[in-house]
Amino acid sequence: MSNRVCIQPTVFKNYPDGEESYGVRVFDDYEQAYDNYWDKIPDDDMEVLKLVVKSDDEKISAMLDFVKEGEYGIYIGNNWYDWDDIKNYL
Repeated sequence: MSNRVCIQPTVFKNYPDGEESYGVRVFDDYEQAYDNYWDKIPDDDMEVLKLVVKSDDEKISAMLDFVKEGEYGIYIGNNWYDWDDIKNYL
């Protein structure tokens, strides 16, 4: 069973008023967490990763620790990044 961590930049839309906020969903096979306190969603995946690394959410931190400890890759949106691509950002 894999335990790949996925980072999905997300526009959160409140119902019924339609108010939007920006952030990210971070999930793996066991946990999921949300952070919707961004001003905007960056166009660059490494900028997204930098914002995720700054998150105060304990679940997000634990998932990123898993990636660091195993030197695993990560999905950002639909793109896969190997450890060598992301290690300098974690």
